[in-house]
Amino acid sequence: MLGINFFNIREDYKMLKHLKTPWLGCALAISFCLTTTAQAALASDDILVTDPATLEAMGFARDADNVYMAPGIALRDSLDSGPSPAVDPDIQAMLFPSGSTDYSPVSPKEFIGRVDTTGSQWLYSAGNGVELSRLGTERFADAQVEDLPNGGVLQFLRWWWSDNDPNSMMAVFLFEICQPDFAGGAITFTTVATDTSLDNPNGSAAISTAARPIDTQSCYYLARIRFDAATNLLRLQKVRLQFTHP
Repeated sequence: MLGINFFNIREDYKMLKHLKTPWLGCALAISFCLTTTAQAALASDDILVTDPATLEAMGFARDADNVYMAPGIALRDSLDSGPSPAVDPDIQAMLFPSGSTDYSPVSPKEFIGRVDTTGSQWLYSAGNGVELSRLGTERFADAQVEDLPNGGVLQFLRWWWSDNDPNSMMAVFLFEICQPDFAGGAITFTTVATDTSLDNPNGSAAISTAARPIDTQSCYYLARIRFDAATNLLRLQKVRLQFTHP
């Protein structure tokens, strides 16, 4: 083992982006470069997807220029294949040893209205891709955070937003929602973390969860976004929990 924690590398404040060479028509990114607008890190050998049919099959515009595939991925074959086999628990334990850092991200597409179930209150195509904006009168949208290990420890909630409205803002909440383990009982909501957006077209912030133990036997974890105005000037980009394995 090399002892390299790739998860912490991804958390570095200096985000990396492909160095593209459009004058050569090159679909292969050959190096990393720092940019002030980069919001994600892409491996230097990730390959730009240019085939319109492949892009369309994945749900992107046929002329999208920001979709990549990892090296060794037979993308066309995978689009027509069945689900991947389940991960062996023993192998998974080797991949995620006790105390190792991991992440559970939540896409804006996972959020639904706290009350509204028709989808008419929300816009999922605002901004660049799948950012979430409020259209109607409902202020809150919720999404469950999944793939959290029972007995692990929550460390941080980090979220990404676009706030171009000087008069309104967004807020994020993380709730731990619990009931008795093996009997009926009242539902309890515990706020584990909360934060508000600042005026920034590409903002991000990390909020400590005070090393809270993860309890998936009694509880589940719900992320909630509050939009203080119905405008595409307020857009949710991503929510992510950082935790350690038991």
